[in-house]
Amino acid sequence: MILKTKIHLVRTSQWVGFLRNRRGAVLIEMAIALPVLLTLIMGIVSYGEWFLTAHSIQQTANDAARSAISGLTATERQATAIATAQTDMRRAGVLNPARATFSVNDDNTTVVVAVSYDASNDPLLHLSFVPMPANVIQRTAVIRLDGL
Repeated sequence: MILKTKIHLVRTSQWVGFLRNRRGAVLIEMAIALPVLLTLIMGIVSYGEWFLTAHSIQQTANDAARSAISGLTATERQATAIATAQTDMRRAGVLNPARATFSVNDDNTTVVVAVSYDASNDPLLHLSFVPMPANVIQRTAVIRLDGL
């Protein structure tokens, strides 16, 4: 009887020692948490890139609309707005003017500048495991010509 109790105590102490050993737990926790953290970080980077692109396009439309008021005729305003938009896109560093389309609507009281940008070739905006907004980013800016 005493022998069985000693064997039982030895087996119990081995089992308790096994449960206290946590060397492999860190690897398992990392294997579970790392994909989630990497997805979160890549989502932050991708959305940051999208917001930077969308903000740059809005600023391009704003600058083009502001520069349009310097023209005396509708044709001059349109040419000035498009030239300013293309220059702003080249200076932004992130945008390619070849992938943008510009439209200027002038009714002699307001000028509406619309910029549409195709971001389908930007690599950070096409991660398969992070859902992203639309590939075509459209922004407009309006300026009044009253008082001219």
